[in-house]
Amino acid sequence: MELNTYGDLKKVIKAISTKQKGEKIGDVALGTVMGFIPGAEVAKTTFDFIKAAFKKPDTKKTKTWLDKLDIDDEMSSIVDDTVENGFLQMLSKTIEAESDTKPLEQDFNMNAKMVNHLKTKYSGRSISGIQENKMKNETLKQLIKEEIKNFLKEEAPAKAEVIKIQKFLEGPGKMPLSQINNPIELKNILTLIWNGMNDSFRTNNPVAVSLKRIVDTKIKG
Repeated sequence: MELNTYGDLKKVIKAISTKQKGEKIGDVALGTVMGFIPGAEVAKTTFDFIKAAFKKPDTKKTKTWLDKLDIDDEMSSIVDDTVENGFLQMLSKTIEAESDTKPLEQDFNMNAKMVNHLKTKYSGRSISGIQENKMKNETLKQLIKEEIKNFLKEEAPAKAEVIKIQKFLEGPGKMPLSQINNPIELKNILTLIWNGMNDSFRTNNPVAVSLKRIVDTKIKG
C-alpha cells in the first residue's frame, strides 16, 4: 500500500484493525510499522489507532507519514487526559470524514493541531507567538509547550473559584439556602446563578437554558 491520500490512511488503519500484518506500506511491512507504535496491534477503530500513534514515543520512527500523527511527549504530559481524548476523538472523526482522494498534508503538524483545538475549545482563547511554518521544529515544540503551560495556569484560577463556590454551598452555604421559603427568594438566587455563568455556556448548555426557562416561567413571585 502507498500512503499518499486519506483513503490510503484509512486502508492502513483497517488493515491494522484486521491484523493484516503481511501488508506493506511502501517497502515496510505493516507488522514492522506496528512494532514502532505501542498499542497499534490491538487497535480496532480509527480512534484506537490515532491514540496509539499520538502516544508513540518520540524516539520511535516508522519512517512513513504515520510519524506525523505523533505529538511531542513533553507536550502530551502537559495536557489533561480528558482534553487530550476530546482532541483525539475530534481528529478521528475528521479523518474518517475526509475524502478518500484528498492528499495527506506533508506539512501536517499534530502539535499545531492540538494548539488550534485548545484555542477553539476553550472560549476562543488565543495562544500567540507561534508561526508554524517559519520555525525549526524544536523551536516550535518549545514555544507550544510554554504557551500551553501559560494557558493552563490562566485557566486554573477560574476553576478554583468554581470549586470555592461548590464547597461553600456544600458547607456553610447550606444554612442560608435552607432559609429560602418563598418563590421570590428562590427566583433571585437562581437568577444570580444564571447571570453569573460563562456567556457561551449560559446560552448553549441545555441545563443552563432550562434553568433560565424555569426562572422566567415557572417561578411566580
